[in-house]
Amino acid sequence: MRIGIFFVVDGALIGDTQSVEQCQRYGDHAEHGAHYDYWSKLKPTTAAESAFKSHAYDYYPRGRVVFDVKHQQAKLYVDHCIDTAVLAAISVTFELPSNTRVCYDEHYKCYQCNQMFIDDFDEIDE
Repeated sequence: MRIGIFFVVDGALIGDTQSVEQCQRYGDHAEHGAHYDYWSKLKPTTAAESAFKSHAYDYYPRGRVVFDVKHQQAKLYVDHCIDTAVLAAISVTFELPSNTRVCYDEHYKCYQCNQMFIDDFDEIDE
């Protein structure tokens, strides 16, 4: 199983994962990655990554996989607009077990789901 963050950009899955054993613990959860940090440091090599970098980090649907150490269960936090086909692709990419809990969190809202979204960002050149 893998833990980390992801974005869904024009049907492509972009993200950063690590094995559970490599992840940092925060209380009862093992986690990896930060959406903004990933976006700010990414050097695009694909068309999807270039599209991703052409907007604010929270423009596209996104989510994360964490592992609840206490209950020995993966939790998949996703944007409401991520459909079942993409959920299946995320499950394969993150090697998720069948008992993974899917959670919809208000924190994960793309531009379409967030009525207050403003696509205003400073492009980062490194």
